[in-house]
Amino acid sequence: MKQFEFEQRYELFWQEFAAQIEAAERNQSLDDARHFTQRYRQLCRQTMQAANRAYSPSLVEDLNRLTARAHQVLYRYRSPALPKFLQWLKTDLPRQVRAEKTVVIWSHILFYVPYIVFFVLCAIFPHWANDLPGVDLARVQEMYQDMANDTMNNETRERSIDAMMFGFYIFNNIGIAFKAVGSGFLFGIGTIYILVMNGYMMGAIEGAMLHADPQVAANFFGFIGAHGAFELTGIVLSGAAGLRIGLALLAPQGYSRLDALKIQGKKASQLIAAAFFFLFIAAILEAFWSSNTLLSPYFKMAVAFCLWVAVYAYLLFGGRQK
Repeated sequence: MKQFEFEQRYELFWQEFAAQIEAAERNQSLDDARHFTQRYRQLCRQTMQAANRAYSPSLVEDLNRLTARAHQVLYRYRSPALPKFLQWLKTDLPRQVRAEKTVVIWSHILFYVPYIVFFVLCAIFPHWANDLPGVDLARVQEMYQDMANDTMNNETRERSIDAMMFGFYIFNNIGIAFKAVGSGFLFGIGTIYILVMNGYMMGAIEGAMLHADPQVAANFFGFIGAHGAFELTGIVLSGAAGLRIGLALLAPQGYSRLDALKIQGKKASQLIAAAFFFLFIAAILEAFWSSNTLLSPYFKMAVAFCLWVAVYAYLLFGGRQK
């Protein structure tokens, strides 16, 4: 492209952007950071093109000067972290999850199919749960018997213990997520194992607990319901990230496995961020809501139902607005 054609094509853009830069400098604020950033990147590209094509020094100098002014405005008035986080939460997170729907769906299947199968089996044959590896039904019943006693006596644990348990739940939840993601480097086999094992153990315990003392069962399902909406979703998304890494190793699609990991790792990191957010919310609920024995377990189950609906409505429909 000749210089005359180049200037004719972009002159209006340069004038409009210069006016936007001047307004930002005058008002000491940046109203639309995203639009400004897009224009700044376009200007950088055009400046490089002008220099590479050896256009006149005066044009290159003008573009460099405009680029420098835009750079100063952009990095002086960068958006605070909170608006960026809220924008990610409102729009980007659900879109990123839906963009990886293949691995997300497979992760759901690997977790929830064993969960449902063993839930039904142990609901029909509760004694089977005692013979399953990794399932300590007696300890679970004892723990929720104590919780049922506290509920009947209107006793609740101290807030300092809630705070301590919050730290424990964070550590535990993140540990499961790291295992699900990290085991993806075993060509996805480790991730599959973790999803299936966690699904079958949870399903078996919950199915068998249907036959526990009614008050114990009510406290059990009241306890796990609310934070489970976030915790299990976080585990499933962690599994999806591990599957994405495993697929990069199994099917690099013409890339070297290292390059495939770099490419797919970016997609996996978005799922990991979403998983960690859900697990963080789960830890808060488990420490400060689920453990509250002053609340009716049936009320907590009703809230749990609403949260399950809200979580999947958010993932399915969030961020779809133009």
